[in-house]
Amino acid sequence: MAGKPENEGAEAWRFALSFLVDRERSKAARKEFWEQGQDVCGRILDEIGLSRREFDDAMRLPYASEDLLVSAMRSAGIDPDSFQSLQAARAGMSRICITCPHRRECHDHLSAFDFESHYQDFCPNSLSFAKLLKD
Repeated sequence: MAGKPENEGAEAWRFALSFLVDRERSKAARKEFWEQGQDVCGRILDEIGLSRREFDDAMRLPYASEDLLVSAMRSAGIDPDSFQSLQAARAGMSRICITCPHRRECHDHLSAFDFESHYQDFCPNSLSFAKLLKD
């Protein structure tokens, strides 16, 4: 049975509003990033293995302005500041997270505080998480 029309309408408005807020935050984050200068931005992108175009494309994904990787690591029981985590992030986890098509799902599970019990179903970094948890 479908939900009440007024509930569905309210949910659609909440989704539209969160979409617009997210887009504005992403635009502001992209502008702030590039204001650091080409040299600084180039070094940062090189470190995580992204081209300028890949970065700009990734900034159009949902919740692009949020660092979901650190929150996801914490939720899964991984210390994001440990040497192994920092090395893994530099070795590709950051790039995978930034360009991930499942950012909305990730964000929703992190917001619901149940990421740790669902990420294996959708997260392309789940094998890296397993390795970090093992170490």
